[in-house]
Amino acid sequence: MACVNNIGLEFVDDLVADGRTHFTFAEACARLGRSPGATANMLRRLVHSGLVDRVRRGHYVVRSLGVLGTRAVAESLPLAVAAAFADLPHRIAYRSALDEHDLISHPSRTVQIACTRRVRAAQLSGRPLRTILEAEGVIDVGSQPRGDSNVSDIDRALLDAAARPELVGGAAVLAEALASAGSKTDPQRLTYYAARLNWAPALCRIGSLADALELGALAGKLSPLSSRGFDIALEPRAGAPIAWRDARWRVRWAQPLDELANVVWQ
Repeated sequence: MACVNNIGLEFVDDLVADGRTHFTFAEACARLGRSPGATANMLRRLVHSGLVDRVRRGHYVVRSLGVLGTRAVAESLPLAVAAAFADLPHRIAYRSALDEHDLISHPSRTVQIACTRRVRAAQLSGRPLRTILEAEGVIDVGSQPRGDSNVSDIDRALLDAAARPELVGGAAVLAEALASAGSKTDPQRLTYYAARLNWAPALCRIGSLADALELGALAGKLSPLSSRGFDIALEPRAGAPIAWRDARWRVRWAQPLDELANVVWQ
C-alpha cells in the first residue's frame, strides 16, 4: 500500500463518518483547505493505496472495507455512476440497464449512461464509458433510483433497447431481454412510455417480437400507437436482408423466425 499520511486518513475517515460515498476534487480542496496541487498529491496517494477510486476526472469514490483496492464499478455500478454523474441528470440505460435488471446473459463491458450533456470522460472506473444524449424532458421517463444513481426501470430499459437495437447488441439481445423480463413487464406502462417518448417504432419492434415469439407476458397485449404507411426494420442496418415481414406491426425481420426463437428458448 502506498504511503498515506494522517491528513489523508483523517480525510477518508471524515467522509465515512459523514456518510459520504463519493466526492469531487473541488469538495476535497474545500474540506482540506489546501492548494489544488497539494490536494491532487494527497488524492493520488489515496488512489494508489486503494482507499479511494477515481471514477473519472475530478470525481472519486470512497472504498468500503472489504473491497479496498478494487474498482468502484466492480463493486457497484450505481456507486461509480453516482460519483461521476452526481451533478447531471442521468440514467443507467440501454445494455447497462438490461444487465442491472439481470435480463441478459452476456453484459457489455462498456457502461452506457443516458445523460442531458455529453461528458468528456472515455472511461468510468477503468471501464469504457458511452454517454447517450437525451433531452431534459424525457431523461426521467421510466427512471428509478438505484443507490445514489438512477436506472431505467424494466419497461424503459426494453424501450431503450428497442429504440436503438445497435446499442444493446441487436435484435437477438432484445428478444432475450423480453423473454427474461416475463411478467415483470407492464403492457400499459410500455405503451405510455412509448407515447411520452414518441417512440412508436420501438413499441412496434417489441410488439412484433412478443407476438411472433409468443412471449406470454406481452403477446397479443400491445397495439401500435398509430397506423403507418411504411415498414421499419427490426434491426436497422444498411443492406440487411428481409427474411420475414410482420404484416400487423409492419416490421421487417433480417433473421428467420426460428433463429430468434432459439435465442429465446435455448
